Amino acid sequence: MESYELTTLKKGLLILDLLRNKHSLTMNQVMNELSINKTSVYRMLYTLEKMKYIVKQNKYYHLNPKIFNDSRTNICKEIEWVSLVTPYHLARKTNATVYIGILNQYKIITKNVIKSPFWEPSFKDIDKQMPVHSSAIGKTILAHLSLQQQREILNCLSLDKITKNSFVNKELFLSHLNIIKMQGYAVDNEETYIGHRYIAAPIYLNNKVIGAIAIHGEVNKITKYSIRSLAKRVIEFSNQLSKELEQLKK
Repeated sequence: MESYELTTLKKGLLILDLLRNKHSLTMNQVMNELSINKTSVYRMLYTLEKMKYIVKQNKYYHLNPKIFNDSRTNICKEIEWVSLVTPYHLARKTNATVYIGILNQYKIITKNVIKSPFWEPSFKDIDKQMPVHSSAIGKTILAHLSLQQQREILNCLSLDKITKNSFVNKELFLSHLNIIKMQGYAVDNEETYIGHRYIAAPIYLNNKVIGAIAIHGEVNKITKYSIRSLAKRVIEFSNQLSKELEQLKK
């Protein structure tokens, strides 16, 4: 019966439902979506944030991923990344360290790292975080998401200056993502670590990008002149890896 409803509680739950569907919203957007006055929305968002049900980044609110599962990342949870064969072939063909990373909310998490002599994963490097906006893996994943998903993530990202080459302007960064999508690969050109380059290409499952695979080396090994030819090799093996995943899921 409606007479038993707690109006404030109901509005709080409506906010959680709204963030589940929209992923990230400002206070003004919540006000407009639910037609609730500013004071009430502020108090409810403040309370939900204090109780750690939601998280605020910049001016955008989103569900706390430690409490609420995000369907965009669930698809990756059952994959045994270290057991996949294709990354080892890429490492041996290029004689370079290979990384696999996935997007987890607003961070890149490494799921496999294969270093010389390329016989087993580097377990100490697995589950480490990489910046989304400077890493080749992060840029590749972002570039191949839908425009709506891109905007949701970028709204909650701060483009911090990690090195002198890092992107800090969002408009330039968006243009950069368009180029990455057209060419099919991304380069971290000393944007995360000076003296190091990464080349990454997307990994797909069920026609959705779920991660990226990258090779890494010092700039004297991955030179500016070798980027294009190495990128073709990375794309070739990213396609193979996507096929390997499809086979495993059958």
